Amino acid sequence: MRNWMDGWHTSLKISVSFLVMILIGFIFLILPFSQAPGSEATLFDHFFHAVSLVTVTGLVIHPVAHTYSLFGQIVSLILMQVGGLGLMTIVASAIAFMGKKMNLRDKMVVQASINREDATDFRSFMRLILRYVFVFEGIGFILLSFRFVPDFGWGKGLFTALYLAVSGFTNGGFDTLGAVSLTAYVHDPLVNIVIALLIFLGGIGFHVWFDVSQLIRKWPQRSRRKSLRYFFQELTLHSRLALSVSLYLIVSGTLTFLLVEFNNPDTIGNFTTGQKLLASFFQTITMRTAGMTTIDFTEVHSFTLFSFILSMFVGGSPGSTAGGIKTTTFAMVVLLIINESKGQKNVNIWNYTLPVNLVRNAVVIFLIFLATFIAGTGLLSLLNPEVNFILLMFESVSAITTVGMSARLTPTLGVISRIILMLMMFIGRIGPITMAETLARKDKETKNIQFTDGKIILG
Repeated sequence: MRNWMDGWHTSLKISVSFLVMILIGFIFLILPFSQAPGSEATLFDHFFHAVSLVTVTGLVIHPVAHTYSLFGQIVSLILMQVGGLGLMTIVASAIAFMGKKMNLRDKMVVQASINREDATDFRSFMRLILRYVFVFEGIGFILLSFRFVPDFGWGKGLFTALYLAVSGFTNGGFDTLGAVSLTAYVHDPLVNIVIALLIFLGGIGFHVWFDVSQLIRKWPQRSRRKSLRYFFQELTLHSRLALSVSLYLIVSGTLTFLLVEFNNPDTIGNFTTGQKLLASFFQTITMRTAGMTTIDFTEVHSFTLFSFILSMFVGGSPGSTAGGIKTTTFAMVVLLIINESKGQKNVNIWNYTLPVNLVRNAVVIFLIFLATFIAGTGLLSLLNPEVNFILLMFESVSAITTVGMSARLTPTLGVISRIILMLMMFIGRIGPITMAETLARKDKETKNIQFTDGKIILG
């Protein structure tokens, strides 16, 4: 993989790899045979879609089904898959499968893109990632085909099942069902549960997959202490934290949506109790990382939108296809606040003390994300003063966290506003990766320079 990028920093290589993929995707999407009959998409619209697909966000100006032919939809599927896994990861995996060797610098690039600490047994590691990806997507495809083949026939049904399986696992949020997303399947347990599980598995990260699978393989060999409690305690600290935060957000989000929207006739007010619970669960799962929906989000209460803005901001876990500041980053910021309020010098959890540089980096990532979100929302509000501010916040955080959920606002925005959203999508996709890599590099390079203590009054 020796090439003209050899002298560049890892973060720059990752950024350029995504830009290259966006440009390649754009070229394929504008081809005449990629267009659906009657497509009204402009060149700018296709570029916007390419950015959204590669960053696995899900924001669109025109629905995929109304814009692209079968060929164009296949292109969009490939862009989602490559964008979700990361171009450098795909290239590294291809090299590993061909039996060729990567140089150390290129290994460092892929390590940063998948949040891995070392490069030992790299080929086996990359193969394992792809194996998990295709197993999860394959199972999802088979299960979804039982619903969509009867609905659409063999050809379209199988393709729809495949598209939704990839879109769910990569947390892309795209579909080929038109402008209504999955609203026709709001009461369908198979579609809701399968896609929700794909979104969760894609958003929890490969660190957790490997950790849980290793414990499951070893568990039958244990002679005692086989309870779920001890299983959880055997997990690594990262997996325990990622799973705990994710489950907390799912449960609290489901209950919040259920209670706030319970009597809203425009959303779930007319559903049975079981249907309300299923709809609330699905919106909570998809709203945090993916971008699909089974209800009309323009009709929900403002408080519901605000609660999901907070949920989207957190996003998924490191080493996953999801966006956001990540569950572990959020957890460390919260733990810092809790420990500081208790007068505790160190940040502790479950008999572990977190390194100071790790907590500091979490705070930096949190603040940079927050600043980008505030700046993007502010610019959108200046350009669109007539739009409800909560909708602008919703669209902005959806872009920066690459969730892709929209309250039907994106198609109505002007060109400059869409450019802002594209920049936010790109920053949201490569930002956490490059920030983590840059901060890790600075931790090694920065010297501890200390001057006379300065005193500033706070509060």
